[in-house]
Amino acid sequence: MSINKIQKKLLAAMVLGTALSACSASRLAPDAQGVSFPVREDSYRSEGIVVSRDTVQLLQPGLSKDQSRQLLGNPHFSEGLVGVRDWNYLLRLPASEGGLMECQLQLQFDDANKLRSTHWQTEACAAAGKPMLALGAPAAVVAGAGTSNDAPAVTWSEEGLLFPFGRSAVSDLAAADRARLKALVAKTAQQADSVQRIVVTGHADRIGSGQRKQWRSLDRAHAVAEAFLAKGIAPAVVEVVGRSDTAPLSACPQPPLAACLAPDRRVSVTVYMK
Repeated sequence: MSINKIQKKLLAAMVLGTALSACSASRLAPDAQGVSFPVREDSYRSEGIVVSRDTVQLLQPGLSKDQSRQLLGNPHFSEGLVGVRDWNYLLRLPASEGGLMECQLQLQFDDANKLRSTHWQTEACAAAGKPMLALGAPAAVVAGAGTSNDAPAVTWSEEGLLFPFGRSAVSDLAAADRARLKALVAKTAQQADSVQRIVVTGHADRIGSGQRKQWRSLDRAHAVAEAFLAKGIAPAVVEVVGRSDTAPLSACPQPPLAACLAPDRRVSVTVYMK
């Protein structure tokens, strides 16, 4: 390759680097941990996106950029394309007192493009990003049932909405289970203003990797939760929980397993009223 061609390539690389740098979002001063967040007004997603606590909880160290993108989508700021080691998001999380709170989240990746750490701009958002329900804990803990005189009363629930092996859409449910869900959604929607919280808990059987089972349980729970949202139930009152295979109902020592494990591929719904 001639010297002129090399010089042209170097010049092109410098121009590209300058252009990418120019597109980068402005940054705030580093916080106590040395993390610098972009200025909110520079985001192209000014309203942010609504996510559940369980979605945020899946952001564990070691995830690839593609896996992180599957959970939160593309970063919400234009921060360049080459050598980017942190992605920034504007999120809206369920607040403990009700409603949604606005938060900024930064994902930091290592040289191998694996998630190294997560950082919240405020302590309140860091607390909101923690799961309200530890994996495998009793569902009553979520709503505080039985822990206080002010705890909401459980009014309606449906258990054992069963999904076929490897499936997670509401249309995959048996006709009887779809009818039970439809009836519960309709009854809830008629008194939407009185709903305090709806807890939708998804489960998976023991077949597959840990991460795959967790995602499958969340997919099923989200599918059922969408049925409520489609009828006008406020997203802020719907809590989606994925328990993977931590609460099995079946005992299947020998194959074939898929049919025997059917009770473990379920979703339960509990509606709490004001």
